[in-house]
Amino acid sequence: MLSNCEIELIKNTAPVLATHGEDITGRFYELLFEQNPELSNIFNMNNQKGGDQQKALARAVYAFAAHVDNLEAILGEVERIAQKHASLGIKAEHYPLVGAALLQAIGEVLNPPTEVIDAWGKGYGVLANVFIEREAQLYQQQAEKQGGWQQTRPFKIIGKERESELVTSFYLAPQDDKAIADFQPGQYIAIHLTPEGSEQQQIRQYSLSDSNKQNRYRISVKREARNNLEGSVSNYLHDQIQVGDTLNISNPFGEFYLQDSKRPAVLISGGVGITPMQSMLETLVSQDSSREVHFVHGAQDGNLHSFSKRLEQLSSEGKVTPHIFYAKASEQDRVAQNFQYEGQTDLTAIEAELPIDKAEFYLCGPLAMMKAVYLQLKTLKVADSNIFYEVFGPSKSLAD
Repeated sequence: MLSNCEIELIKNTAPVLATHGEDITGRFYELLFEQNPELSNIFNMNNQKGGDQQKALARAVYAFAAHVDNLEAILGEVERIAQKHASLGIKAEHYPLVGAALLQAIGEVLNPPTEVIDAWGKGYGVLANVFIEREAQLYQQQAEKQGGWQQTRPFKIIGKERESELVTSFYLAPQDDKAIADFQPGQYIAIHLTPEGSEQQQIRQYSLSDSNKQNRYRISVKREARNNLEGSVSNYLHDQIQVGDTLNISNPFGEFYLQDSKRPAVLISGGVGITPMQSMLETLVSQDSSREVHFVHGAQDGNLHSFSKRLEQLSSEGKVTPHIFYAKASEQDRVAQNFQYEGQTDLTAIEAELPIDKAEFYLCGPLAMMKAVYLQLKTLKVADSNIFYEVFGPSKSLAD
C-alpha cells in the first residue's frame, strides 16, 4: 500500500508529466531496449518509430499519477492494456525490467528529489502487481477454457480469400485438428512470426472477422503501403503466406466485444475497421438474433469496400439495414448501387433511420474517423455507456 505522503508526491508530479510525459517515455523506450534487447521480439518496434507507443504510455503514466488515490477510475484502461499484454505473452518477470527503465527515465528527464523517485518506485510496484495479477488470470482462464492453450499454438492456413482491393482474409485451423477456444465477436488474436530477412520476431494483433464456427478462425488483413511502418508484416502475409503454411497465434483476447443484450446494435466502421464489426454481424446472424441491426460503414469506393457482397446478401434477407458511405464513389459504384451515401460517414444525415435512444453503438476505424463519429454521437446525445470502441494499435482516447 502507498502512504498518504507517497500518494501526494506522485499526484504532485502529474502536471509535470502532462508537459514532459513524451520526453520521459521516449527516453524510457531507448533505455529499455538498450538494456534488454530481447524485448524487441515482443514490442512492436514500428510503433516506437512512429511515436504512437510513446504517446500512449505517456497518457497511461499521467493517468496513473492523476488517479493514484483512486485506481478504480482507470480500471477500464488497465483492462484494455492487460488484454493486449496477454496476447503478446508479457510475463511477470518483464515488469521489473520495465520499472527500472521507467524510473531511470524519470530521473534523467525531471531530476526530481530522491523521495519522489522512491514514491514512484513504490507506485510502479503497485500498478505492476495489478497488471501481473490480471494477466495471470487471463492466461489461466484461456488455458482452462475448452479448446484453449498456453502461450502460442500452431495453426495452418486452410484458405485465403480476397475481400477488397487491399484486404485479404486468412482462414486458420489448428495444426493438431483439436478443438479451439471460442471468442467474443470483436476480439482479436496475435500472430507471432519472423518474416524472411528479419532479425527479430514480429507480433501483430488482428481482429477476428467471422463467428465461432467450423473449428477455425478468420482474420482479414489490410495490405499497408510498403513504406508504411506496418507494411512489412502485412505485405509478408499477403505475398508470402499461402494455403498450407503455418502461423503461431495467441488465444483470443480483447475487452471490446458485442454485449449480451437485446438492444438494437449499430455497428459503425471505416476501412479495415470493418473486421470486428463483420464478426459481430456474422455472430448475430448465426444466432438468428432478433436484435435490430444497423451496419454503418465508410469506404473510399467500392474497390475498397470489404465484404460488400456478403452485406448485400444479408440485407436482402432482412438480417441487417446497411448505411454505406463512399467518400469518392465511381461511376461503376453508381451503376452497381452498392452504397447509399456519398461523402464521409455522417450519422446526423441518417439520424431518423437509427434507433438513437435505444441502441448500443460499436465503433472501429481510422482514428480521425472515429473521433468525428464520436462527436456526432455526443451531438445526438448518446451516453458514453452505450458507446463501445476499438482503436487499432496503441490506445487512444476519442474524447481528446
